[in-house]
Amino acid sequence: MTVALPRWRVAPGCGHRIAPGDRRPADDAAWTGVVRLLLAWLCALLSGAGLAQTVDPLRAVADRNGEISASIAATVQAVNEPAKALAELRRERIDLEQRMRWVERRASVQALGQEFAQTLREYLRSLPTAEQAVASRQRRIELLATASDSQLAVERALHRLEDPDAVITTLLAKAHPPVSEEERPQLLRALAAALRQQSELLQRLAAEQERLRKTLNEAGEMADALLLEADAARQELTELLFWTPAPPSARTLAELGPALRWTFSPSHWQESVELLRAEIVRQPLWPAAAVLTAGLLLALRGRLRRLLQALSPAALPADRYKVRHALAALAVTCLLALPLPLLMWTAAGPLLRAADSQAFTAALGDALLVVGRLLLALLISAWLLDPRGVAVRHFGWDASLVAATAHGLRRLTTVFVPLMLIAAMNGMAHAPFANEESLGRVALGLSALTVALFFLRLLLSGSALMRRFREYAPRSWAVRLRPVWMLFLVGVPCAVAALALAGYIVAAGYVFSRLVHSLFLVLAAVVLYGLMALWVQIQRQRLACERIGVGAGEGRPPGAAGLAAAVAPAAAGVPRPRLDIAALGEETRSLLDFVVTLLLVGGLWWVWRDAVATLGVITDYKLWSYTEKAGGKEVTHALTVGRLLLAIVVLVITGIVVRRVGALLDIILLQRLDMQADATYAITVMTRYAIAAIGIVAASRLLGVGWEDVQWLVAALGVGLGFGLQEIVANFVSGLIVLAERPIRIGDVVTVGDVSGKVARIRARATAVIDFDNKEVIIPNKAFITSHVVNWTLSNQIIRLLIKVGVGYGSDIALVQRVILEVVQGNADVLPEPAPSVFLVAFGDSSLDFEIRAFVDALDKRLRVQHEINQGISRALQERGIDIPFPQRDLHIRSLPEGLAAVVGSGAGGAGTGR
Repeated sequence: MTVALPRWRVAPGCGHRIAPGDRRPADDAAWTGVVRLLLAWLCALLSGAGLAQTVDPLRAVADRNGEISASIAATVQAVNEPAKALAELRRERIDLEQRMRWVERRASVQALGQEFAQTLREYLRSLPTAEQAVASRQRRIELLATASDSQLAVERALHRLEDPDAVITTLLAKAHPPVSEEERPQLLRALAAALRQQSELLQRLAAEQERLRKTLNEAGEMADALLLEADAARQELTELLFWTPAPPSARTLAELGPALRWTFSPSHWQESVELLRAEIVRQPLWPAAAVLTAGLLLALRGRLRRLLQALSPAALPADRYKVRHALAALAVTCLLALPLPLLMWTAAGPLLRAADSQAFTAALGDALLVVGRLLLALLISAWLLDPRGVAVRHFGWDASLVAATAHGLRRLTTVFVPLMLIAAMNGMAHAPFANEESLGRVALGLSALTVALFFLRLLLSGSALMRRFREYAPRSWAVRLRPVWMLFLVGVPCAVAALALAGYIVAAGYVFSRLVHSLFLVLAAVVLYGLMALWVQIQRQRLACERIGVGAGEGRPPGAAGLAAAVAPAAAGVPRPRLDIAALGEETRSLLDFVVTLLLVGGLWWVWRDAVATLGVITDYKLWSYTEKAGGKEVTHALTVGRLLLAIVVLVITGIVVRRVGALLDIILLQRLDMQADATYAITVMTRYAIAAIGIVAASRLLGVGWEDVQWLVAALGVGLGFGLQEIVANFVSGLIVLAERPIRIGDVVTVGDVSGKVARIRARATAVIDFDNKEVIIPNKAFITSHVVNWTLSNQIIRLLIKVGVGYGSDIALVQRVILEVVQGNADVLPEPAPSVFLVAFGDSSLDFEIRAFVDALDKRLRVQHEINQGISRALQERGIDIPFPQRDLHIRSLPEGLAAVVGSGAGGAGTGR
């Protein structure tokens, strides 16, 4: 059954629509201009009411009354037009409500066919748009401003007429010739009556102006309400069209032939060319400028290519290359890609402006406008990946890696763009509905399959791109996740083609267009990342060159001239500025990743922002229900697919922020506060824990998981922690205490048990300490809280040296003390405060024992200073003849065997007494 419904058209410049058989309203611009001129003239007239110079006062007042009467009639006529528009808006609103009720009744029927889809499309195309509403709202604002000024003029005139005697006196004073005394009484009565009539007329005029103002306000409110209802209807109709299929049938194949004839008809193309020529002749300025610009760019194509090469780092001195050269190269890339899209846009404008354009001409204009943007993005991408382009010359990408991609992208353009042009022409509102269901779906499906084939050729295991990737970075994500990339980049376009061929043409077009936008958005994010990273690297190279220049300047030591001379050619021969991500540093890369990821997520959200409403059938699907108490009552909520996806998005964003917030805080905030490394680390860790907790709680609330749902789990965990996980929890809590109280910090030298070394990292469970053998020792955080810990550098790094020196008995004690103290004080690394000291502390078995107490300002100086002091003391004591004895023992023999005693006795007699 065919539903007979009128196809609505848009009245030019209005926010409402009229049916084909209705009377077309008068030209809005014409009556609007009449009202403006009328009200402006009325303001000028009434601004001097009662004050203009006249010859006959009575005639002047009468003429003015007649003019006010004419103004009343004109105002009444001016009110009629917005009143008619208001009635039309009300009728449209009622009609829209009736249509949507009919749609809801029909949508409740499960079996929805092609006729229903066609009706929905007609309804959708007849809805008012925001652009039309903006234009009509602006006209109403201008009319309201003019009416308000006129009302103010009328109020001023009425205010002057509140004192008629003063007005009459003014009129009589300006009368020429002067009024005689005999005529004066009669003239006074006549003027008073005329002024009373003028006051009544002004009051009527003020009432009509107030009615005009109210009518304009009501029309504005009605238009806004209609636009809101139209937006809601558009969302509902789009959602229905999204899931209302038009399966292919014999009728679809039969309509394919007429659609092909309509698309490629020579008469249609000839008619479009004639309309284009006539429109260009009528308004030649902008089309001629665009054609000349495109021709000039084509003529200068060779020079632009040479300029692109001249802007590369290899063609410039290393110290002259700046980021502006990369930006200029991007601009040249856009100019190289611009001519053909510019010609398409130049043709689209006149075709859309043509007053007597047919359906084919309007569809061609819309298609050229849309496909021109697509072609520009494809050509810019191809030039970016060209071996002479920005990606290779400025960003340092491997030329062989992108050459295959650029070549495949150009081949894709030659097939993909014509198919999209055919799909756009047959999918626009001006094309017959049968075209969209036949040729439109076929062209869209082939376009999606073309994109799938492009990515399939790129990601095949034996492709040039993947072979180069395996050689260049065999462990990269691009190689390890190749099946995932292939499943997404090949599977999604194939799914779009399947949707289109299955009859879900609206869903296929919606998803495919946003996928294409998303791919180009990802490419733009990669280019932005490359520019930011290139700027950072150039700034670092500039600072390095400045440091070399300062080192080679005045005040250099002797022999530095030769070094500077050697540095100059070395600096001249350094590699040209070329982006090297690995050389940027972890913090810089993290910050760039965070900023670009944030911008990319925002851009993708903007592209897919209306997908949540459009995919309502999927996102509103209920997975399970849960109840919660609100105000003492149990409320049942449903967990939908949309809430589940939103919770996943929250968790993903939380993970990204937790990973990148450290670099962001360090670069943007913490370095400016001049804080120590351990304090910045503590703030970073606590911030990460806080963000992770907030993200988990937010995701849990989206999933309907509250405290009452997890309190049993917390209780169970408490029991488990008391037995099996207590050490892990103890270490975690101890880590939080260490970060909060800071008994140890990164870089401190500590002794824990028998381990001494420098603190390298403090993590949630354990702390890494690098000992003096350069071994990394992992110590649980609990040891720093419950064990005895020596922090050699907690409050300050001043440390005492305790050195013992022994001299022989009989040495001059005062001299020894003075010599040792002079040696200690002569060492530059020994602190004057606290002052070093030397004391005789013991009488040893073989020596007089002195003890030296001296202080140094760093632990790493301890061994070196101790060595220098010992060396200096040894040299000073030798110079003064003071012995440093070695240990001595006396041996007393009481009894020996006779044979051994004789031997010892003879040996003792020959060698003398020994000890």
